[in-house]
Amino acid sequence: MELYADRIEVELEEGVRVLSRPRSFVWRGQRYAVARILDAWHDAGFADQRRRKHSWWERRHRNYFRVQTESGEVWDIYLDRGGGKRQWYLSRRWEPGEKRDT
Repeated sequence: MELYADRIEVELEEGVRVLSRPRSFVWRGQRYAVARILDAWHDAGFADQRRRKHSWWERRHRNYFRVQTESGEVWDIYLDRGGGKRQWYLSRRWEPGEKRDT
């Protein structure tokens, strides 16, 4: 598994939805077409777990997608919605045959 925190551009499925699903993404100038969404989950945890008290605005607001591209590669990407922003990021790339836990 390779970990990243790179911003990416994402093309979404068309239609009226609160959160559309990714159709493709561009990373480092290369376009990756999404063949399948393998999993999706939401992370609303706190970035700093050492503190005892947290305020609601300190939560992460991320929607993760584990996608398989047309070439068979598996990637985790997420939409960061924290602080009123809407930025997509590449989180990790999975090696073929590697066990994947959410």
